[in-house]
Formats: sequence, C-alpha cells, structure tokens
Amino acid sequence: MCSAENNKGSYAKVSEKSLRQQIDVVAEFHAYKIHPQRIAYRTGIEMDLVTELISGDCHQRLFKSLVARHRKSRRDQRLQKAFRKKGIAQAELQDKIEQEYEASIRMKAEMT
Repeated sequence: MCSAENNKGSYAKVSEKSLRQQIDVVAEFHAYKIHPQRIAYRTGIEMDLVTELISGDCHQRLFKSLVARHRKSRRDQRLQKAFRKKGIAQAELQDKIEQEYEASIRMKAEMT
C-alpha cells in the first residue's frame, strides 16, 4: 500500500503537487542519482513515498517508465553538451555517456 498523499514530515518544503506530479519529480531526481533523503528534503515529498517508489513497492510501472524517460533525456542532454568539445575529448566523453546509460539500463533490467 502506498503512503503519502499528504505531506506531514518536517521537511524544508511541503509539496503541493498531485501524486502523479510527485512521482514524476521523484523519477527525475532518481534518474540524476540523487539520494532519497535529499529528494524528500528538497521537494517536500514524504520520505515513505520516495523510498516506496525507488524500491518498487508503489506505482511500479509508472515510476519505471518515468525514470527511463528521464534517463534518456539526461543522456541526450549530456550528449548535446559533449558537442561543445572537439576531437578525441568529444569522442571519449560521448563513449563514457553511452556506457553509463547502458549500465543504468542493465542495472534496471537486473532489478526486474
């Protein structure tokens, strides 16, 4: 059972977003490899909801699809930034970005 439609924690902020929006925010932060406690503190989303989403106990399909979308978006953003570099530095950075993305996909596949 999912907790957390109302935020009653002692966080810096209190989230006034809908549950769907909160799930999207958690997925985005998770795709950027932000620690769960930091996500809860910065966004005001209940820690219980954050941990349940990340562990797959709550809204599993929605959360996984949102994380995948945000990871792909992050990869695309990093690749665009890599175009500023030239030559071997650009190629090495692009290879590193692709390897990290593939590793995150493999890690996600192993969890299921």
